[in-house]
Amino acid sequence: MMRNAVCQARWESKAVEGVKTVRDTALPSMRQNKQAESTDRQTVQPLVQVSRGAQNAQTQADKTPWLSEAEEAKLDTMRDAQSEIRGVLDTVLRQFSAPIRYAFAYGSGVYKQSGYGASKPMVDLIFGVSHPDHWHALNIAQHRNHYSFMGTLGANAVSFVQDRMGAGVYYNPFIEINGVVVKYGVVSMSTLSSDLLNWDSLYLAGRMHKPTLTLRRDPLMRISKQVNLTHAVRAALLMLPKTFTTEELFVCIASLSFTGDIRMRIGGENPRKVQNIVEAQLPLFKSRYTSIIEGLPNLEYIGQNLLQQNMAPTERASMLRKMPNNFYDRLLKQGRKAGIRLPPGFGAERVNTERLVEVDNIGQIATKAVESIVAWPALTQSLKGVLSSGLTKSVSYMRAKNSKYRNN
Repeated sequence: MMRNAVCQARWESKAVEGVKTVRDTALPSMRQNKQAESTDRQTVQPLVQVSRGAQNAQTQADKTPWLSEAEEAKLDTMRDAQSEIRGVLDTVLRQFSAPIRYAFAYGSGVYKQSGYGASKPMVDLIFGVSHPDHWHALNIAQHRNHYSFMGTLGANAVSFVQDRMGAGVYYNPFIEINGVVVKYGVVSMSTLSSDLLNWDSLYLAGRMHKPTLTLRRDPLMRISKQVNLTHAVRAALLMLPKTFTTEELFVCIASLSFTGDIRMRIGGENPRKVQNIVEAQLPLFKSRYTSIIEGLPNLEYIGQNLLQQNMAPTERASMLRKMPNNFYDRLLKQGRKAGIRLPPGFGAERVNTERLVEVDNIGQIATKAVESIVAWPALTQSLKGVLSSGLTKSVSYMRAKNSKYRNN
């Protein structure tokens, strides 16, 4: 399996400090209801953390600590650009009669990335909708030319392909609206929220680890987004040493959604894409994550751009138990493959998490767990592009992705 070349390889030569097992308070002997425990571990606890960070949300929006004067100036410039882009994209969204509950823009068409020329890239959009079949029926009636041959088959067929293949997103690329070339993806609100909270595929959750531009707001989505960002920081901490820089943290976070993505293996993406994103958008990353970093009890700033995490087994095990079930289950599977004795059963969670965080190669195991989440949805979503976009547009899209960085 492909290692996380950006994050894990940087630290694979570092030996994790020797630690002794410290037992925490006793866990109830058995769980009587897995669903109830799942909700408690992955929803209640993150939401408590979110509420702590949310208290400082407005303050962080106005001024972000740990930014240099140059970074503050750059952040102000970026926010001015965001306002301008939002105005342009708002006119794009108004061209859709079908109701859009939540929308955001992402990628190089919205946020500049290092290593690219002056060519204007396509703008990536995501539309969160309540009922995809109804939404596509309305949109096909209004914008039949946005769809491939799938539009001829009708809204039910489009919705079936959206929900049953890939990561639950249906894209229409190379659509020019009001002079702006966009690729818009349609996803149900339930699928989007579940990916943010549970890391079902990390397809959209991973994209939302990076800076995004919200165009339509939804109250429930604000909470789900914050939980997702907190998950990302905790996953990165499993892959990082005791002390590291903020940039190293953000590179690790930004690389999560690319781990296992077939496009990174076959040259469908710029191999330096993660570094380019973080280098160009560092002030935005700091603004996005500062309140979360300051709200985590096992992580603290020890300098302007230097962070330190608590490496005590009980602290790291406690952090791991707050991760999504899907990640935890895959971490167990990868741990057993690595030869760690991890007993089965719902009541073994405390023992298993403490054993996992004590091994020297926990970072590699965590990377493989993320890879196993990302790989299949990323592959099938790419293959689905032939249906949703048509063969001609799919080939054009891949050529554009390759030439965008090869020619710069």
